[in-house]
Amino acid sequence: MKVFKILLILLSVVGAVLWLMLPDSETPVEVASGDSNVNLMFVVSYILLGIAVLLTVIFSITALLSHHKLKEMIISIVVFGLVLVVSYSLASGDQILAQDGSVAADSSTAKLVGGGLIAFYILTALAIAAMLFSGVKKILFK
Repeated sequence: MKVFKILLILLSVVGAVLWLMLPDSETPVEVASGDSNVNLMFVVSYILLGIAVLLTVIFSITALLSHHKLKEMIISIVVFGLVLVVSYSLASGDQILAQDGSVAADSSTAKLVGGGLIAFYILTALAIAAMLFSGVKKILFK
């Protein structure tokens, strides 16, 4: 953890120095946008954002894995992810043409929409099956 703290402090100092070196508001946009300090500031910002996202995901996952009830939630999220992956892989990637012959949706858009529809059908079938199972279980074990 000390390595992360040192890295964050170093990047913060570099960011502060770059911020001080940024062009002022009177500099024309054409000149300011080509300034290397502006580009470096964006790089430092992306690095800090990546570190923040990475640490947030790591700490969230470790917190989720520490509780029994939360493990069930992770299993549900993984199953939902699997449904999405299976749906996307089953979807057709054919182009959709309009009546005039122009392309209405390219292959990647068609595959995403088809995958979403298949996922909807699978999740709807699972919800109906769960409701039926619950109703039958109540009737039989009453």
